[in-house]
Amino acid sequence: MVTLLSAIMMINMNFSVIIPTYKREDDLGDCLESIVCQSLLPNRVFLVDDDELSGEFVFRWKADLSDKGIDLVHYVKDHSFEPRGSNESRNKGLALAIEEIVFIFDDDIILEDGFFEAIIKTWNECDSKNLIGVGGVIKNNRKQGVLENFYAKVFGLAGESDWDVNDVAFQSWNDWIIERKKGYYIHGGVCLYRRSSALDIGGFTIFEGGRGGLVDPDFCLKAKKAGYHFMIEPQAKAIHNHSPSGREGSFLSGWKEGYNRKRIFKDHCEKTLKTRLWFGWANIGWILRQFLTGKFAKGVGMVKGLLTPQK
Repeated sequence: MVTLLSAIMMINMNFSVIIPTYKREDDLGDCLESIVCQSLLPNRVFLVDDDELSGEFVFRWKADLSDKGIDLVHYVKDHSFEPRGSNESRNKGLALAIEEIVFIFDDDIILEDGFFEAIIKTWNECDSKNLIGVGGVIKNNRKQGVLENFYAKVFGLAGESDWDVNDVAFQSWNDWIIERKKGYYIHGGVCLYRRSSALDIGGFTIFEGGRGGLVDPDFCLKAKKAGYHFMIEPQAKAIHNHSPSGREGSFLSGWKEGYNRKRIFKDHCEKTLKTRLWFGWANIGWILRQFLTGKFAKGVGMVKGLLTPQK
């Protein structure tokens, strides 16, 4: 229940929203619609555009957001010097933002009622110098069964808690929690971040070739190594539409995941015999899972990505 003091704090809380977007005008419109319907509203929304939204779309949403007291900033990236990809777009949004509190959303996310209110309430009640962000849950994610959880433990894919990234860069999450939890992994596209802390750990790593796989495990592992943690608030719910627009094919997606996971291990993980063996075994399990679930192209892409020499 929101107390009078916490209600006043939320009303006076200034925050921005950053949305990297690429070829998803209709999905982005649905996302913005879910933002303006919230009981608590941001000061600014930054659209970091990797393509070029239509003038009609931008004009319409500038007006609609302005009616709610929200400034819309439409930033079109110049690819002659700004790399394509959501990681770079997130960093650009952090550079553009003024407020210390920023939300980052994927452009195919739809917020349920009370999302901002639940996240800000958790932030106010749990704030500490080591809290880097507060994540919501994605209600249409499938719940993992007992056999899947057992498989993850056998192959070293799981973390020590429901929301964690382990020492060889594999993440675990559970969108079905019923109470607020401390964790070391979040869904990065539906999360509040402390801007200064995100910048303190170097922001989001720019991977090769545009849209980079594993941006969230990379960021969360960097945060964990730096002594930060997250809170996950189950009352802050969103739907992830997983729009096919702007997505890569399964093989390329798998290649990037394999290639980037090896880079994350190289950059952030200890290189002991134990962790090297663990990393290899975990990747075998993860690739095998792709084949067992019929994702053959993605599995083959992962193998090629792991075998591709790092630049």
